[in-house]
Amino acid sequence: MNWKRIATTGAVLAALLAISGIADPLPGDADYVPEETYEDPLRPSSGHPGPCSAETLEDCVTRCRAEHCRECLDWVQSIYDALDTRPTFHEDVKLRGVWLPTLDAVRAAAHRIPQLKTLGINAVSFGPDIITRDVPEPVTVGDRAIRFYVRLFQTAGLFVYLVPNAMHWGNNDVSLDALGGIVLRWAEEAEALGVALYATPNEIDGMREDLTATSAWLRAILPSIRARYAGLVGVQPTQAGFKSGRLDVSGYDAVSPLFSLMVPDAVRNAREIAVFLAEANRVRRRFPSVHYVMLSDVATFSGGNWAETFLMESQARAVTEGRTEYADGSDQAAAFEAFLAQAHPEIDGSFFNLWVGFSFLGRPAERVAAAHWANGGAVAPHPFDTLWGTPGFLELLEDAMMTAEERVSVFDLATYVAGWAGLCHEPSAEQPGPFDCTSVTACMECFRENPEIYWHLAGEDCTDDD
Repeated sequence: MNWKRIATTGAVLAALLAISGIADPLPGDADYVPEETYEDPLRPSSGHPGPCSAETLEDCVTRCRAEHCRECLDWVQSIYDALDTRPTFHEDVKLRGVWLPTLDAVRAAAHRIPQLKTLGINAVSFGPDIITRDVPEPVTVGDRAIRFYVRLFQTAGLFVYLVPNAMHWGNNDVSLDALGGIVLRWAEEAEALGVALYATPNEIDGMREDLTATSAWLRAILPSIRARYAGLVGVQPTQAGFKSGRLDVSGYDAVSPLFSLMVPDAVRNAREIAVFLAEANRVRRRFPSVHYVMLSDVATFSGGNWAETFLMESQARAVTEGRTEYADGSDQAAAFEAFLAQAHPEIDGSFFNLWVGFSFLGRPAERVAAAHWANGGAVAPHPFDTLWGTPGFLELLEDAMMTAEERVSVFDLATYVAGWAGLCHEPSAEQPGPFDCTSVTACMECFRENPEIYWHLAGEDCTDDD
């Protein structure tokens, strides 16, 4: 891949540098001191009105959208403080989870908590974005929002597997030593939040180190994590790293490798299931400390996600060979049936990808999952569950908990800008991008609406000199 196509612009660089500076506390910060507190912030009424004297949740959202005032920030803090339930982790419960790799995926899952519970989901996995490109040292963005969502899901009764993520658009080109401070700080966050499971960064063997150096780093940092966090500590390797059998996870409690993308090829899918299960058994035998082997990022892909350029390119190659990597509804249902029948019973948990292009919700595979999990026990409804679907509510809360710089830096499919919109040059009237777009903003809109065609056309415009 041509990395210039995903270059970070100078404006984003300046924004990221500003994140590290001193800023006034915001809701979700430990040192935010509200001037006013709200007794029942999620259920405003005439007796307990919200900000601006609003008496319904919808009215609170409308008024705070119009007025970014201190009163609204205090209301957001009251909501944050109201979410402080910590579910007990039961070692004998198999985790039926969802993997939420980006903020928009986390938000979408929160909108659909009642649906997830009905289906049998009892866990979620996500974490803060790690930014490493064009900054003096790695930073995380959207931290307050991540803390908020941890508290939200835990209040709903769902287990949280917290996994910091540096795998967005080139941020994995970094040494593990440079990430050590973030790993330890988030171990402290995990302890303070009371999460049941915490992992070193997603795709831990996808950074600059080879597997031997990665193993050494994992061994070296574990005592420092244990000193800060009393829960279960996991490792989330890549598919290749896990299957290689060369990653040393001694001392860790859990291993949750990303599972190979399932495709419309039953033989290939069955082979991958067999390989992963064999390695899972080997890990259990070799590393006695590992009590939980789970598979994460379980999914098929159907396209339509501009950020998944590698999968677009894989599909383009597959088409020239007379096959497809993309799965339709029936393909996905068949793949899920095989996974849930053959793999899920043999491991300690599975996390299914709910991101755009990967999700099984609202598709035939959802019925497959429901059938397999019908007797698994559902997480009880919570009075707040349906509130998170209020239009604009979660977006408002996120907005209140992020600086302007964080809003343009956190990875979100709807707002993130990929350098020059994934091009090798800045689009202009003289040198337009695909679909004749003439600005980064316009080109990003085209990229979001037609990702496969856009990426193909963008690649045609690149040369070796670029």
